[in-house]
Amino acid sequence: MDMVAVLIELERQEEVALAVKIFRVILKQDWYKPDVFLYKDLIIALARSKKMDDAMQLWENMRKGDFFAGSQAYTEVIRGFLRYGSPADAMNIYEDMKQSPDPPEELPFRILLKGLLPHPLLRNRVKQDFEEIFPDGHVYDPPEEIFGVR
Repeated sequence: MDMVAVLIELERQEEVALAVKIFRVILKQDWYKPDVFLYKDLIIALARSKKMDDAMQLWENMRKGDFFAGSQAYTEVIRGFLRYGSPADAMNIYEDMKQSPDPPEELPFRILLKGLLPHPLLRNRVKQDFEEIFPDGHVYDPPEEIFGVR
């Protein structure tokens, strides 16, 4: 990564951190009515900034308010945990997604299926759910020797 890209990334992370601080102040105000879209946008920004602990803290606050994130938020948080966190946390978000009143979309499943290649037991569970929910969908299973999974 060149110096300009590093500076841009740092600036973006500072902006996200400031937005979260402001949001936490707003949450304490009597006049504020919780808004799932604001939660969603901040959670996505945090996940993209590799701030998974902060993303999960907001996620838990959102869920306490009985809000469900949309498909985009599920996708970004799952992707974030697969890249920067842990597969177990990604699976927790996946379980939350399955409880959502909105019908699931394929993208979060596909992100999980790809990210869980080194974890065949978890991947098989997601694959089975995918095939039930999207019977016409196709799951690509790479040859085992590519990923060393045997």
